Amino acid sequence: MIRPRKQLPVAALAAILAACADSATQPPPPPVVEAVAEPQSAPPEAASEPSAETSPDTAEIKKVGRNRHGDVSSISLEDFFILHQSGQALVFDARPGFFYHAGHIPGAINMPKKGCDERIRKLDTTIRDATASGKSIIVYCSSMTCPDARTVAIHLSHFGHDAKIFHGGWRAWNDADMPTQ
Repeated sequence: MIRPRKQLPVAALAAILAACADSATQPPPPPVVEAVAEPQSAPPEAASEPSAETSPDTAEIKKVGRNRHGDVSSISLEDFFILHQSGQALVFDARPGFFYHAGHIPGAINMPKKGCDERIRKLDTTIRDATASGKSIIVYCSSMTCPDARTVAIHLSHFGHDAKIFHGGWRAWNDADMPTQ
């Protein structure tokens, strides 16, 4: 028999897992394609002399295929905290509304993955104004195992916005005794 005190944590865990479980319905993230730039060939008269400039070890790596899409990267708790405290972060909470209303990072805007494209369209001016003033867009979810922050960050990138994912999420923020709302 399950005791009533143990039912609440089990129910909360089940709700979190259910909220993150339907990520299979989202389109897969676009692949990041990297290409190695070919070194420029030397003129025929210099072909007999090896050059450090043309060695494959010095080939430069470039990202290709960005096509107005924003970049998606990650951010540490320390860097996130510094940006947040200095007012240089526009923060999005990718958790469902129920969890957002139970507690969130101060100033965070709720943007669950379900319907996030419409929400991004509504907030486009706010997002563009924030990035124009030098703010970073940071997205978080419940924990390191929740894929919703990545999903929302990818959707933001499809609208041309750079986004950083705080992988530790709400759990890491709380465990570090950071301020909450």
